[in-house]
Amino acid sequence: MSRKVLVVDDDNTIRVLMQDYLGNLDFEIYHASDGKIGWDLFQKHKPDLVITDIFMPQMTGVELLEAVKSSDHPVPVVLISGVSLSDAEIQMQRERADGFLEKPYMFWQMKDLISKLLPDALP
Repeated sequence: MSRKVLVVDDDNTIRVLMQDYLGNLDFEIYHASDGKIGWDLFQKHKPDLVITDIFMPQMTGVELLEAVKSSDHPVPVVLISGVSLSDAEIQMQRERADGFLEKPYMFWQMKDLISKLLPDALP
């Protein structure tokens, strides 16, 4: 059975790259350009994992993280950011999220993180 991943990022290039990469790993991918659309897709499709940018219009990745964790279907959430964050901010995000990657990240880093969060999802 294919696992579902929701990718939320206001950068279309990131969404397309993640869709291609994760699709090749046999994930069913849903994607959104902002947190509000992501939240709607989360409620509709009940993904197994959420990967979200932090800074987006409508609803931030942190707000989406909090909504997911408070929902009746809490799943792992990975925060990604291309904005330089202070060490304190990074530590705070890591404590709240199940994973954190700073852009640009390598796909192997994403794969390693997913294998830790969804151990039965990857070969």
